[in-house]
Amino acid sequence: MHTPLAQKHGQQEAADKVVDPSAYRSIVGSLHYLTLTRPDTTHAVNLASQFMQNPNSMHLQAVKRIIRYVKRTIDHGLRIISQSSFRLYGFSYADWAGCTITKRSTTRYCIHLGANCVSWSSRKQNTVARSSAEAEYRALAATAIELTWISYILQDIGMYIKIAPNLFCDNVSALYMTTNPVMHGRTKHVETRLPLCQREGSSRTIDYSVC
Repeated sequence: MHTPLAQKHGQQEAADKVVDPSAYRSIVGSLHYLTLTRPDTTHAVNLASQFMQNPNSMHLQAVKRIIRYVKRTIDHGLRIISQSSFRLYGFSYADWAGCTITKRSTTRYCIHLGANCVSWSSRKQNTVARSSAEAEYRALAATAIELTWISYILQDIGMYIKIAPNLFCDNVSALYMTTNPVMHGRTKHVETRLPLCQREGSSRTIDYSVC
């Protein structure tokens, strides 16, 4: 098993056979602990945890795939390098309307300190994004908050970052929204999040880049 999640997993499709919810919740709950040291399983476990209330056979198959993947890659984990550059940077991504049931997008990000991955997340967004740029911008905002928080934590323990953290995103429209302070009809619905990224970008607290 080379990946923890199939490309066409079908977990959001209806299935006739319902499985034992207690056993399903127990397995997924245990897998949640594994995500503390295995970022590669975070998204698959997050998706499986969305069906705790009424799991079916498709969901159980997906969970078994994660377990088989973990067994195959039992020697994988986080690599911590002491002799690494003191540079903070992050990557953000969002799949627009990835959930076929609610049409909500999923925010994903990972943050590195040098060569070490120190923070990661995969979480469904609270509202439905009306465009891919909006979904990516919400992911940018979530990642910027996490980057800022980690910067403050490092400062509290006496470790100051001389270079502004870099935040990489693959959506050019979302990056333009961080530098353009002008509001227009297409960005009114994300107005509450615009000042956050624009403030961090204008003050050079965070450098936004396309990847």
